[in-house]
Amino acid sequence: MISALCDSRMSAGMWRGDTPLFYHPRKRYEESSNTMIPLIVACHGRFADELVKSAAMVYGEVGSVHAVTFMPGEGPDDLLRKYEEIVTAEGSPEAVLLLVDLFGGSPYNAAVRLASAHEGMDVLSGVNLPMLLELLDSRDENSTVPQLVESAYNASREGTKAFRTPLAAAPAAPAAEEAPVVDRRAGRPTSGHMEIPLLRIDNRLIHGQVASSWAKVVKCDAIFAIDDDVAKDPLRAKLLLQVAPAHLQAYVISVDKAIKVWHNPMYADRKILWLVSRPGDIVRLIEGGVDIKKVNVGGMTHREGCKLISQAVAIDADDLAAFKKLNEMGVKMTLQQLPTNAEEDVMPKLANIQF
Repeated sequence: MISALCDSRMSAGMWRGDTPLFYHPRKRYEESSNTMIPLIVACHGRFADELVKSAAMVYGEVGSVHAVTFMPGEGPDDLLRKYEEIVTAEGSPEAVLLLVDLFGGSPYNAAVRLASAHEGMDVLSGVNLPMLLELLDSRDENSTVPQLVESAYNASREGTKAFRTPLAAAPAAPAAEEAPVVDRRAGRPTSGHMEIPLLRIDNRLIHGQVASSWAKVVKCDAIFAIDDDVAKDPLRAKLLLQVAPAHLQAYVISVDKAIKVWHNPMYADRKILWLVSRPGDIVRLIEGGVDIKKVNVGGMTHREGCKLISQAVAIDADDLAAFKKLNEMGVKMTLQQLPTNAEEDVMPKLANIQF
């Protein structure tokens, strides 16, 4: 519906520069009352800003549409704070629709944390221009969040077309079958330890870079997300497990649990990628007997009182002490966000850091 509307506007030549001649932003804004369900668009980088601007260029300015950026150095808590500020500014409505770019990304995870506390809120991933335009056109004071979700989803699918290549409809999912009961202890090793092809510090734990890049490079068969706080939070644990590659087993466990599993010979034939949130947890792992010789420092989001040692890594006094302790333990630590990036020694970056 919205694509046909835009096509008719453009084909009629009703444009001057970037603005449609018939477009009345004040009228559009007046039509969008406080009873309209607020839309929050959140994406990596500045994409949300530009997407909302593009929608305004095509459709016109409307109220209760908010763009949220997610920049390097920011974390899920920063996103959650931005969402909450918008909801408060809107008068704390119970019904809000959050549109994010990637399923399982930080904007999605922070949005779910907000929506889980409000029955009338929902989160839809895969936001694009056809989806947003459809919402602007179909949203009114009588709309419900489920109606908007369905409308946006249909518009996104219908707006995806190829000039030459025919696109088939997605095949129906096969019927679920009950998994057979398997004794996982049968034939398992009785001595030794698992292989850890990569131990990475990344306080986002499982996310796109890990799932799409590192897991493939190290050829692991499982992922451990090791964090005491997340292991006690069912919602955050569930969000992390949703992002894990479908062909890999993934677990969210505490530091103490990771130490116990390391010493369990049943896992000696496994190749497991380990993810932790902070260097202090690695000190605890080593003190618990885990054999760690090298650490990949991938991402530590900025917090109050932190200092940057790279664009993606911010540390506080406790982190600095832990890095120095790991260095004394003979652990090699390198900064490397992606497998294609060059490795950088962490210790020279810490030389002039003081708290």
